[in-house]
Amino acid sequence: MSGINDIEGFHRKILNSIWIGVWAVDRNENITFFNKGMEYIFRTSGDRVLGTNVLQYIKEQSMRDQKHFCELFCRVKRTLKPAPYDSLSMITRNGSLTYQSGVLVPLIDDMGNYDGMVGTVEDITERKLIEKQTLDYLKTEKELENIYKSSPVIAFLWLAGDNRPVEYVSDNIHQFGYIPEDFTSGKMDYSDMIYPDDLGPLMFHIRKHEAEGNDYFSQQYRILTKKGNVRWVSERSLIVRDENDVPAYHQGIVVDITVQKRSHEALLEAEKKYRLIFENSPLGIFDFDKEGIVRHCNDSLIKILGLPKEEIIGFNLMTSLRDEKMKAAFESVLSKNSGYYEGEYRSTTVDKTTPIRACYSPNISEAGSIVGGIGIIEDITERKKAEEALKEYTQELARANEELKSLDRMKDEFLSNVSHELNTPIVSIKGYSTLVCDGTLGDINDKQKDALMVVLRNTQRLIHVVNSLLYISMIQTGSLECRFEDVSISDIIDNVTDDMMPLIRQKGLSLQKDIPADLPSVRGDREKLALLFTDLLDNAIKFNDPDGQIILEAEEERQEGKEEQGTIHIRITDTGIGIPEELIPKIFQRFYQVDSSAKRKYGGTGLGLYVSKSIVDEHKGRIWIESEKDAGTTVHVMLPEA
Repeated sequence: MSGINDIEGFHRKILNSIWIGVWAVDRNENITFFNKGMEYIFRTSGDRVLGTNVLQYIKEQSMRDQKHFCELFCRVKRTLKPAPYDSLSMITRNGSLTYQSGVLVPLIDDMGNYDGMVGTVEDITERKLIEKQTLDYLKTEKELENIYKSSPVIAFLWLAGDNRPVEYVSDNIHQFGYIPEDFTSGKMDYSDMIYPDDLGPLMFHIRKHEAEGNDYFSQQYRILTKKGNVRWVSERSLIVRDENDVPAYHQGIVVDITVQKRSHEALLEAEKKYRLIFENSPLGIFDFDKEGIVRHCNDSLIKILGLPKEEIIGFNLMTSLRDEKMKAAFESVLSKNSGYYEGEYRSTTVDKTTPIRACYSPNISEAGSIVGGIGIIEDITERKKAEEALKEYTQELARANEELKSLDRMKDEFLSNVSHELNTPIVSIKGYSTLVCDGTLGDINDKQKDALMVVLRNTQRLIHVVNSLLYISMIQTGSLECRFEDVSISDIIDNVTDDMMPLIRQKGLSLQKDIPADLPSVRGDREKLALLFTDLLDNAIKFNDPDGQIILEAEEERQEGKEEQGTIHIRITDTGIGIPEELIPKIFQRFYQVDSSAKRKYGGTGLGLYVSKSIVDEHKGRIWIESEKDAGTTVHVMLPEA
């Protein structure tokens, strides 16, 4: 037994002598061995640990990856296969972060069952920190390299000489199309890249600073890229001297400032343009500071105000303005708003009053504070004269319009009187002609009868024209009155067609009527409705072709399933010349005719459809037309039932 104990003691001595941590647990996970290396790593005594449950001990050590360790421990216990682990982090008792790696080896009894666990622990914190520092250094170096490569700054080392030979240039010279070897190989001097017109002034500037003993110099000049494009650069360099105080080389940087240079040139150009506008504007322009004191003005303002420039510059708008409205307009600027004024300016030097319009605008800094403002004064003398002339012209137009209205009323009254005067003899002519024609006043021969028929037809047409004129004159004078009653549409249409039959027969037209006798009545004016259908039938006759056809239809219409008021739908169709589609919307206008030659070919006044629509509107109905050129026309009339 003593031999065995000696061997066990020897092994324990060896395990306690190495600085790798070694620990062991029994099958119940209680720690049975904890060597000196473990004591050093965990900063604790083995006596305090022995007998402790290893998984509970791991939790007490604040191991960051304790879940991973416990899962690994259980897997080794279950599979009975060793497993390594690496870079487990743990917080020591003194609060330090450590990293550990090791191996878990299962102990197996003679029956092949789990009998405990042996583990090794190595503190790799220092290695881990070195790795992290190395990675951080590499990352920083990479970031610096990226910054350097993307930097617009090009580093140079030039030898002091007329052509400035290049000893060193940074890689980002590629932004001008070159590579460092173009210069460092001696193929090119720096002067080869400088724009020819700028080489002389640059070298003069350098020599001047060298001669004056300056340590630094800076200059802006142009260079040529490898493709021959011109770019602006800014150079700032250190003049390095040898032991004899003679310039040996220049060490400096070059930055591409083309964008800034062009922006500056554009700004100068804009400033020049705005100065030209300021100086040559017909408007008086001035600016003032936040105290309201005028700082600059153009010549136009001097001319408008009639004051010398020295009296305008320094004028205090805040304290010296006397016109309250003008002062209120200026004070709007102090509230960061624009101000407007229009009135008369009275010169203090000459006896002159000038109508002006003033506009004040605030000048606001980036911080949002008022730093002053701009004033614009306009001489509106000519505008005022134009307004007065326009006012007088408007008044003259108003007087002329009243005279025209008076003439129009006189015309309407004359038309009404003439129409009434014509109506009486026409009725007499028609009546007596009818008596003679039908033999009431004695027998007449066939030629006499034919002549009287011509008289009757033209009398009827004349009556129709007079009635239309009477109707329009009543509309114009506001004296139109309708006598509404329940009337039969079929009776009215029958009477109209009877009166128009002589004209229908004369032109050789056929008339077809499809009008039920039992149509419901409409609420209407009998005379107006007779005039309506006379006008429509007259058009159907007038614009029809010889031997053409006229169709009169009427029917009652109601919306199915509704008890609303019904309507009578009347259609008058002819087979005549028709109307172009684009002209249909215009044909209800007064005196409108589709063709200016229509008056000569067909006659008429252009009043028929205008009168027709007016009558339909008075009866709360609708009228519209469907037509096709050279194919005929259908006029639709919808009238509400009584």
